[in-house]
Order: sequence, then structure tokens, then C-alpha cells
Amino acid sequence: MEKINEYEIDGLIQTMKEMGIKGLMQYQDVLVLNHMMERGWIPSIENRDELIKTLKDNSDMEYNQIMNLINRYGEWKSVLPSYSLRLNQNLDGINKRMNSVIPFKYVGNSPNKRLIGFVDEGNDINIYDGIGKNLMKLGSVDKKSWSINWGTHSVLQQEHSSYITSSVRELKNRNWL
Repeated sequence: MEKINEYEIDGLIQTMKEMGIKGLMQYQDVLVLNHMMERGWIPSIENRDELIKTLKDNSDMEYNQIMNLINRYGEWKSVLPSYSLRLNQNLDGINKRMNSVIPFKYVGNSPNKRLIGFVDEGNDINIYDGIGKNLMKLGSVDKKSWSINWGTHSVLQQEHSSYITSSVRELKNRNWL
């Protein structure tokens, strides 16, 4: 069983929140199918036969359930979110390219939402925002004193700084050296 990273679930939950409880309860299977196809975990609808085989081999679904799901997906495809290349690169590449000691996670709500992560880079643990085209350094943590050196180029909201300080406290408690 493949472990699903928390940042993957965060993106899916954000989409589900936008649909509301009624939409979530009625179309959760379609949303999850869309998420898995957009992230490239399963074949896309354009490769219908491969998709059917993948769902049959990797789930407890019967053929008629799979066809029902695919048909419902077809009905809702036009209103389902399409993940941009940039979003996929952020979600997919950020943890693979970086040596994250705390995985990148969405913190806050629009328009102040940030994708914050902690990366081990030698003597420091750097704190990055990965929401933009390039990573933006928010600050760094000295691994000896566990003090935070805040960056000067970014204004953080209370929710961001609270998340960062509690994460640093968690790292310190783990005695991460």
C-alpha cells in the first residue's frame, strides 16, 4: 500500500470544502477519482481501458460500479477542478527535490494561503513558502539554539507564524540534530 502524503490530502480537502457538505457527500468518489487522475496515480479517462483495468485490479469495485463511476465522472468532468502544471509540480516535486524535515503543508486561507515547509540545509533548517513559481525563504532555524531567524522580505500572518513556531517547537522536542 502506497503511503499518501499529507500535502496530497490537503489539496483534495480544499477542493471538497469548496463544494460544500452536500456536494462532498454526493460526489466524493468522483472527486477522488479526479484527484488520482490529475496527480497521475492512475490512467486518465482518455485511456479508458487502462483506467478500468487499474480500478478493477486495485480496488474492491465490481465492473458495473467502475462503469457507474466513470459515467458519473463524465457528467461532472466539466466542473471538476483541473490541476495546473504548476500545482502538480508544487505538490509532486517539492518534497522529492527537497530534504523536508517537516513536509510542505498549506497554511491559512485565500488570499493569505501559503505552502510552508522546513528543509534541512546544513547548519540550518530553512523555512520556505512554495506557493509561488519559486521557493521563497521565510526564515531559518539554527539547529544548535533552535532560534528562528525571520526573513525580511515577507510579511507573515499570525496563522503562519504560529504554525512555524509550533513546528520548530516540535522539531526541538524530537531533538532533531
